[in-house]
Amino acid sequence: MLRLLILDDEPLFLETLERIFRREGMSVATTTDGDEALRLLDRRPFDVVLSDIVMPGMDGLEFLRRARQRPDPPEVVMVTAHATVDTALDAMKQGAYDYLQKPAEVEEVERVIRKAYEALQLRRENRQLRRALDRHDPYREIVGKSPGIAEVCRLIAKVAPTDSTVLILGESGVGKELVAHQVHAGSPRAKTTMLTINCGALQSSLLENELFGHVPGAFTGATKGGTGLFEEADGGTLFIDEIGEMSLDLQKAFLRVLESGEFKRLGEARSRRADVRVVAATNRDLAADVEAGRFRRDLYYRLNVFTLTVPPLRERRDDIPRLVDHFLRRKEPQREPPRRLAAEAMTALQAHDWPGNVRELHNALERGLIMARGDVIAVDDLPPLRAPAGAVSTSPAFHAAPVGTPPPSEGDFLPLLELERRHLASALARADGNKTAAAKLLGLSLRSLYTKLKRHRMDE
Repeated sequence: MLRLLILDDEPLFLETLERIFRREGMSVATTTDGDEALRLLDRRPFDVVLSDIVMPGMDGLEFLRRARQRPDPPEVVMVTAHATVDTALDAMKQGAYDYLQKPAEVEEVERVIRKAYEALQLRRENRQLRRALDRHDPYREIVGKSPGIAEVCRLIAKVAPTDSTVLILGESGVGKELVAHQVHAGSPRAKTTMLTINCGALQSSLLENELFGHVPGAFTGATKGGTGLFEEADGGTLFIDEIGEMSLDLQKAFLRVLESGEFKRLGEARSRRADVRVVAATNRDLAADVEAGRFRRDLYYRLNVFTLTVPPLRERRDDIPRLVDHFLRRKEPQREPPRRLAAEAMTALQAHDWPGNVRELHNALERGLIMARGDVIAVDDLPPLRAPAGAVSTSPAFHAAPVGTPPPSEGDFLPLLELERRHLASALARADGNKTAAAKLLGLSLRSLYTKLKRHRMDE
């Protein structure tokens, strides 16, 4: 049952609406006094408040401000016979769901009240889902106790409670997005949203539209306006991955948002404001890109307020057993005890170079789970792994066969998809994780590279 509180200084208006909305199945309380309305909110919960603006004593805007400060505030619909543009804007800025002018049709008032109730229900459901994820997802955490990872965690604890911009550096696949989530989770914005965008996956014009939105007529086919990520993330965090792939023209507009919080939708003259914390990440050497003229120096200094460098997996091999256990429990949470790796298989994992880092390790373990015939994942269940130079490989690999060697058996061949995956990982490693450079090495367009990476689950 929708619980409605009506605040108005006209007794006849209150009596009429109370009678009508009770017949519609709502639970209705009424008052002519703002202080009494706040006391009613303290005594029992309401879903929607219909409040006049101009009243003796506490006016509707003051009531709105104080009502919205509650931990689980109701939606507030403002109504008044003295409507002005300024009061309407003021009410909406302070969090009113909608604004109606007297005299209003009862059907219209009821429609707005029910829409406000639906919005409240959605907000409460989202909050419950976030709390459930916080309680039941033990896997969204940074795994490892190596010195490099311990330092990253120490720095996250320092910077997360602030509103500072954070720049995350590291090779492709090391878990930069996971670090961004930890920064957001440890911040005062943790109960709001964190949105993500990858600059390398979109052309510059599309990226600009995604970030800032557009007004009707901004470009061909734009019959309706659209909000951008900065508006949608207002009050929360925006994670911008592969910031080094952003074009120079777009970097200028992006710098403006970082410095002032202001931006313009495409095709719009007026500026908008958004309270957004930016966390950016890249696998590029931005300092070198600045010197080469590929990245704005002023934007680099603005981003480089606080830097977190995530070490590659080859520099923290002691964390591999923990990562393996973490992944196996996550993939099969109902299986007890979880499947485990044979000693030889673990040795092979710890000897590998891991050019694709943690992402490549996860892919190798997923194949192992598929191929394993029992509770133990053997070395032969894993994909071929390349050991560091000078080390003895513990897994199958390609070797040139002497003349006269009998034709190889089926088991000597790698599946084509596995060959492609290894080739992609090798190109990314050679390009130091730079997807644009890797695409050139492979003779692919950047879009084709992203398609292949997504197919192999290497796009995280």
